[in-house]
Order: sequence, then structure tokens, then C-alpha cells
Amino acid sequence: MDLKKLKEPIERQLGLLGFELVCLETAREGRDEVLRLYIDHLDGARPITLDDCVAANDGLVAWLDVEFPSLREAFGLEISSPGLERPLVKPAHYRRFMGRLCRIQTLAPLAGQKRFKGWIQAVADEAVTVEEDGVLKTIPLDQVQKARLAPFDEEKAPKPRHAPEQPLDAGVEKSAGEETAWHS
Repeated sequence: MDLKKLKEPIERQLGLLGFELVCLETAREGRDEVLRLYIDHLDGARPITLDDCVAANDGLVAWLDVEFPSLREAFGLEISSPGLERPLVKPAHYRRFMGRLCRIQTLAPLAGQKRFKGWIQAVADEAVTVEEDGVLKTIPLDQVQKARLAPFDEEKAPKPRHAPEQPLDAGVEKSAGEETAWHS
């Protein structure tokens, strides 16, 4: 299944339901293939609850059966909150969490390094700058293989020396500390 063909129509449908598609992935669980959707509220103002996952599932199932009739035969559908270690996929995600600690893995080494753990300092449409051990490192977004927030490491990580482009608390989401998932 080509996720690129699924992503845009699923994003549109979730938008009609009041949700943003944060990330779309497939996974193997035992012998089953799962299509996993991480969702958030369009306004990002409150955490995703189990009721939200159920509502998104209910709003997607009938639509998927019409638009992609063989999809649910091949994949189970799982809808989940992004969780505390939420994926960072779009430039808007990095902007929203400016000043937070994240982990980034690149497709190929950049200056000999493939794994980065740093504070999000600046974001452009094509790159993110993180501060790792006091050094600013700019990572092209098209080279990012995987990126997630690293909230459990924030208190023990050395604090950044450079100020981000905006105040640390501007646009920083505080999680409710709960992760929810709904399987259908």
C-alpha cells in the first residue's frame, strides 16, 4: 500500500471531522498488518482522548470502505494520540514545539552524524535547527527519517545556551500525560 496516495485523502477526511493527521504509518503486529494514524485536534488546544479516537474511527471506517474498499481487508485500523514522544513530521510541528527537546534520525549522515538530540531552536520550511551540546546544527527536513519529542530527557539534558526564535513557552504544548489508542 502506497502511504503517499492515502495520506492526502485521509488528511482531508480527518479535517472534516475536526482532527489533524499527525503521522500515518504501517506496522506488523504478529501476522497482521496495521495502518496506524496518529491524530490531534485541529486547534491543538487539548489532548486526544479515547472518545476522540473512537469518533475519528467511526468517521473514517465507512468513508474508507467506499474510497479504498480493499484497504480494511489488508490492514487493521488503529487510531491513536501522538503521545508524549509525539512524532514531528511537518515544519508546523517543529514550530509548535519550539524550545523543546527532540530526537532526530537522518536518512544519511550529516557531517558524520545520523542521530541528533537537541533543543528545537529555529524552523524554516526546509530545515530545522537544534542545539545539541551547545552547538547549533541545521538539519534539512528532507533528510529526516524519524523525529520525535524527547520529554523524558528534558529535565536531565543540559539546558540550551541559545535562545530559540520565540520564547520557550510560546506554542509549547503541555501533555495531559496520557496516551490513548483505539483499534478497530
